[in-house]
Amino acid sequence: MNKWLEKPWVIRVVALLLAVLLFAVVAFDENMYDNDDGFENPFATTNKTEAIEDVPVQIHIEQKEYVVSGVPETVTVTLKGSVSMVTSTEFQRNFDVFVNLEGLEPGTYTVPLEYTGLADRLEVYIDPQEVEVTIEERASKEFDVSMDVINRDKVEEGFEIANVYADPETVTVTSSKSIVDQIAIIKGFVDANGFNETQTIENVPVKVYDNEGNELNVRIDPPTVNVTVEINNPNKTVPITVETVNELPEGMRLSGIELETEEVQVFAAEDYLAELNEITTKPVDLSKITESGTMEVELDVPEQIRKIAADTVTITVNIESIEEETVEDVAINIAEQLDELSVSFQDPATSTMNVTIRGYPSVLEGITAEDLQLSIDVGGLAPGEHQVPIDLILAEDVAEDVETELEFEQVTVDIESEE
Repeated sequence: MNKWLEKPWVIRVVALLLAVLLFAVVAFDENMYDNDDGFENPFATTNKTEAIEDVPVQIHIEQKEYVVSGVPETVTVTLKGSVSMVTSTEFQRNFDVFVNLEGLEPGTYTVPLEYTGLADRLEVYIDPQEVEVTIEERASKEFDVSMDVINRDKVEEGFEIANVYADPETVTVTSSKSIVDQIAIIKGFVDANGFNETQTIENVPVKVYDNEGNELNVRIDPPTVNVTVEINNPNKTVPITVETVNELPEGMRLSGIELETEEVQVFAAEDYLAELNEITTKPVDLSKITESGTMEVELDVPEQIRKIAADTVTITVNIESIEEETVEDVAINIAEQLDELSVSFQDPATSTMNVTIRGYPSVLEGITAEDLQLSIDVGGLAPGEHQVPIDLILAEDVAEDVETELEFEQVTVDIESEE
């Protein structure tokens, strides 16, 4: 049997029979649908109706001169015919649907949807069958591109956006003249959330809007731009000033406040930093301080400051209490003593005495006996024994800061004639 099939003339005969059989099937299938003698074939069960969706619509017009609106992008084409023909057409889709606008001037028209490439034996229905179209002159115009930064305030703490620019800076928009005349702005959008360094975002789409913020459907060349976002990190180091309120308890004085750190680095906008000269602490309540010591104080950080190197500072508060000291053997000087009289001290028996001074240690430590001038005035006194008051004169730089107490308020002196 195998040897019989290997003979060439047998293979030719089989191929011929198969070709005849295929032709007969196709012819029979088509005749069942298209019977010219008007006889309805009782076996005509191979007809098929199929809706082909999303068939693109072509526009026949001079594209360089005109813009057309109103033509749907796609339509539905329903085919009716033999199974083989409908199936083949559906699979191959080797047909076109179009509107023919050749020769029409700008204006509005109702035109039918036409097709080409479909066999005459097929029944064809296009949905919609006709459309209203508007033909307008084509216009092109160049526009600047502006960038809108989303989350500008959410860049990393301490940073700010210094500049944003697009490359290219302009795009060409093409559409009908009426649409081009409506264009108000060309804009792209970038999200700066978390940015902490300059970076470029590629292929950012640009959109076209009218005055009311409606997006316009136009042709943009190029449709995307590269956007560079420059990030700045402005900062400044400023001195810290300690702010105080209220007064120390009675008998105490603030001799000084020492800062562990005298400056702090702050981050803010450049224009704000240009006017910033210091950072103050939150007020320290002196009425609650009873002794010298160290404490941590919060800095009073303005809301314009994005970031600060430290939000607290350690300070040492030096407090003085009034103390008492005794300056011994302060000389008592005799004022206006007459040449012919001699004065001798009786009580006390010496021309010196002790002086008690009260004040803050920082003042007392600088006071010596030379700063205390004691004197008595014997001018006009006759010879004999007299009680004379003692005057005390303090140096001007300490007179207001100390209290004094004399060992004696007066002295007894004996005035004698030298004759």
